[in-house]
Amino acid sequence: MAGSVRLRPEQHAIVHGYRGGKMGIKAVPGSGKTFTLSHLAAQLVEDLTSRGLTEGVNRREVLIVTFTNTAVNHFRNRIADILQRERGLLPYIGYRVRTLHGLAHDIVRERPGLVGLSEDFQIIDERVTTHIIEEIAKGLLTDYLPVFRFYLSAEIAANEQRLRQMTRNDLSQLAIDLGQRFVKQAKNYRLEPAQIRGMLEPHADAFPLVRFGLAVYEDYQRSLTYRGGVDFDDLVRLAIDALERDEDYLARLRTRWPYILEDEAQDSSKLQEDMLRLLSGERNWVRVGDPNQAINTTFTTADPQFLRNFLNQRDVQDMPLQTSGRSTQAIIDLANTLVAWTTRAHPVPHLRQKAFLEQYIQPAPANDPAPNPPDDDSSIYIHYQPGENITPEYELELVAAHVERFLRQGDGQDYTVAVLAPENSHAYKLAELLKAREIDYEELLRSTSATRQAATILYHVLDYLGAPLNTRTLATLYQQVWRQGPHALALDDRQAGIAFRALTGCREPERFLWPLAGSDWLDDVRAIAQEPDIRDDLEAFRSRVRVWLEATTLPVDQLILTITQACFTEPSDIALGYKIAVVLREMTLSNPAFRLPEFAAELQQISANERKFIGFDDVEKGYEPQKGKVTVATMHAAKGLEWDRVYLMGVSNYGFPSAQPYDNYLAERWFLRDQLNLEAEILAQLDALRLSQPYREGEATAQARLDYAAERLRLLYVGITRARRHLMITWNVGRYWNQGGDKVNRPALALVALKQHLEDA
Repeated sequence: MAGSVRLRPEQHAIVHGYRGGKMGIKAVPGSGKTFTLSHLAAQLVEDLTSRGLTEGVNRREVLIVTFTNTAVNHFRNRIADILQRERGLLPYIGYRVRTLHGLAHDIVRERPGLVGLSEDFQIIDERVTTHIIEEIAKGLLTDYLPVFRFYLSAEIAANEQRLRQMTRNDLSQLAIDLGQRFVKQAKNYRLEPAQIRGMLEPHADAFPLVRFGLAVYEDYQRSLTYRGGVDFDDLVRLAIDALERDEDYLARLRTRWPYILEDEAQDSSKLQEDMLRLLSGERNWVRVGDPNQAINTTFTTADPQFLRNFLNQRDVQDMPLQTSGRSTQAIIDLANTLVAWTTRAHPVPHLRQKAFLEQYIQPAPANDPAPNPPDDDSSIYIHYQPGENITPEYELELVAAHVERFLRQGDGQDYTVAVLAPENSHAYKLAELLKAREIDYEELLRSTSATRQAATILYHVLDYLGAPLNTRTLATLYQQVWRQGPHALALDDRQAGIAFRALTGCREPERFLWPLAGSDWLDDVRAIAQEPDIRDDLEAFRSRVRVWLEATTLPVDQLILTITQACFTEPSDIALGYKIAVVLREMTLSNPAFRLPEFAAELQQISANERKFIGFDDVEKGYEPQKGKVTVATMHAAKGLEWDRVYLMGVSNYGFPSAQPYDNYLAERWFLRDQLNLEAEILAQLDALRLSQPYREGEATAQARLDYAAERLRLLYVGITRARRHLMITWNVGRYWNQGGDKVNRPALALVALKQHLEDA
């Protein structure tokens, strides 16, 4: 049945012109790559179905590989709709949609014996693997302290007291970060710990960071083996091993999947690319992506250069998707100006060559089925004047006030609105301001405000129950949980303060909690004896704490449910408590030795917005912006989404450096000498070791600055292209502006160039 949906000429050429072979599709933001790839998949399914009737091949499928579970569901439903509604075919037959890791899991699960795994092998959850590496890295820090000391600034290295303080905090986090990066990269290179150990032994003194990374890797793999499982980074590596070890198995999969369509190819790592290359046999492989939206390279092993290299191969058909109906002409021009300025005028040659592929967004023609928004409903404002310094607090107030004014006047409620920040912490503060102004909003951060609040309450309870004789945590429990809860008595601030101070100074908490006859601690405190209301409140608090202490004999999930029932009354909060209980129960399965302090630490990280709470992310469920409600997110989380009105915050040289002498970089810790980026240096030492090349300290740090600057330019491009009609960009001088010098952030070079473009226009 002929399709009835109208395709743009570029889309039509791809869907109806592809007959096999390798094809690379360069898609600009808003060009309909998901739409196009879905129609191409449906076309190929129809071709396979018609040929299968005569060839007798029943199990052949089009394989679509994408990056997230959300995209999997989106592709599956869209292809099913096209097949059924437009082509008269069964909706869920003839194709398979998987994430890269999901595909690797399918391959390994089908033949686990090929890679030495049992039939019942487990995939260890990312939260658990993160915790394993954290514990290993902190445990090894003392033994490897001389290695870390070698990289410290001279002032800190010579100060034993300062060094002890650093070991507990900054150095511990550095050790964790180095361990995580090393393990991930070693697996990306398909290197086992024993292989690295063999290469390292003759050169151990030359690669001190590798020695530490290898120690973490060895202990980590032993921990996975003990649990009978593998992590997500293992899956792709083991899938390739399985395919290489059994040619017949590989041949069967190639027959099963004669066409492979890869979405978001700019985010693929070398290992993921190698897996798809093996499966495709260099035959029918379509890769769709936008190198200019590659924004995950800093914290993954992805590199857009892999896609760029693929596009440059002679046997690859190069098909552009450059027409976009998402944004107004003014916003398109701004995004194109960023690409043009970077590739032609950026002061750093490396960034001119590597940050962007020089391709430009083209507006849709007038008769397009999805035309651009009209220019008469468009505005761009960049809040920058030379010499003006904007504090972070002022920027937050400025944006919050601007959002409030827009939503509460005219037709503001008819628009979708987003405020996007470079980092979670800045976005969190903005969310608090919107809440104070009673502006309806929702968050796409590591964890939402509701999650953080629920986790904070549960954290304080577990923190106390883990050390029930600690009067500091007892007083905190009273102030932060009981006084905020539904069962506290009506005390004024003065009375609540008296109770808090009394608990803080309680030297015998057992006499408060479990008093003997005639020996109640409450009787000894004069300020409490004089105020019956305070005593009544503390007695009610004591009764509740006793219930929780008795419940500590229960499994952690039942303990959490007991606390939840006492602390929350809103259905949404109770639901969050139940979800947290499920997550903590799952943690006990992989960590049977965990006790209350470990569970409390997990909740503390969630409450502090330091860790994503898996299962609470709206993006994973498929997020749709709502009119009149503000979306607060990071620019990373906003990728793939669009709003009528977008605010971009924090566009300074700290969040968006340009490899200038005055720039500061997040990965360069203040306490290290020579501004070294040890995460880059440990990977450079590993490369030098495996390639038998010389290692020169500092070169990797310099390269990491360039790579990071390139990625942040692409992140700004992603932020700009989220806007359909209106765009506002702001910056600030940073938290440490009052220290002067390079601590004062400047507007990003790209921001200045874009401001100049607006003035010229």
